[in-house]
Amino acid sequence: MKQKIWLYIFPGMFLVPEILWSPLWNIIDSFLQNSNNIEIFRPNFLTDIDNYNSLLVVLTIQVIGVLGVLILIYKTKLKILLKSLLFLILLLLFIVSGLILYTAFYMRHGIGF
Repeated sequence: MKQKIWLYIFPGMFLVPEILWSPLWNIIDSFLQNSNNIEIFRPNFLTDIDNYNSLLVVLTIQVIGVLGVLILIYKTKLKILLKSLLFLILLLLFIVSGLILYTAFYMRHGIGF
């Protein structure tokens, strides 16, 4: 029972900020954006330069949520194919989220040496 509760909490930690503000997709989109493209994603307060602390908090919550789901999937007794597929998808999401958190953390003061 306790494991099922955590299985609802950890995805919620990732999905709620992603649905409300889409920080991962907005940051990925800003990296891939060309000057000729039309802006697809709506701008939000997290991508504003004054709100880096809020962005770091939201991204940290998302990384912790994905990591928690990864651990729970690893511990559950599922079929091997389903378990490995879920694990690989979540691992990829964890790596992307972690790299974006790392980039946002180390570039919070601007680009410079």
